Amino acid sequence: MNQDVFDLAPRPRRVLTDDVVDALRASILAGKIPPGSRLIEEDLAEMLKVSRGPVRQAIFRLQQEGLVVHEPHRGATVCEVSEDDVADIYSLRLALERLAVEHAARKAGPEEYAGVEAVLTRFVVTPHTDIDRRRVAELDIDFHDAIFRAARSRRLYRAWETLRSQLMMFLMLRDALPDDYLESWHRDHLRLLDAIRSRDVKAADAVLLEHVDSARKRLLAILRANRTT
Repeated sequence: MNQDVFDLAPRPRRVLTDDVVDALRASILAGKIPPGSRLIEEDLAEMLKVSRGPVRQAIFRLQQEGLVVHEPHRGATVCEVSEDDVADIYSLRLALERLAVEHAARKAGPEEYAGVEAVLTRFVVTPHTDIDRRRVAELDIDFHDAIFRAARSRRLYRAWETLRSQLMMFLMLRDALPDDYLESWHRDHLRLLDAIRSRDVKAADAVLLEHVDSARKRLLAILRANRTT
């Protein structure tokens, strides 16, 4: 038998729990289930017309993603974003993405770059009237997801997956994107892609540092403003 066969694996089959996870995640990120809300298995099972088993498993997976926390005497609740959360997540993100950018700059090829470019193209071809903050937040996550894929490291990508939903939740906060996002989003992300594609690791790292630090400062400013109102 050809040795290459051993690298093949059947595509994973979706199970009911996957659908419940998707439904709960989408509701949390859309703000339909607000931060601090209790997730009661019986109520969720009734609303989703499923048994409590898939709901319990879904809540556990969302805990692993950082969207849900388990608190003594309260059970599972939707995570509330604090300044400490932003500091922790963005520190981890920066450490991981600096590695991803370095790997992508050294190892990515035309196929990987095409995947990153495709996200920018989706932004360009979408009429501005159809682009809102949620759409830009989704594109933002897709863009950085493509960079991690371009790094060609499965372990690095799996580490990124543990942060991805939390970053999406941060981006969905009011005003988490710059006011000029319709112009600046494409420009800033194209700059990062060009730096990676140039194979200049030092330049790509500098662009990434500026990019991530701006997002971190913006989020912290929002949280501090909300705390004083």
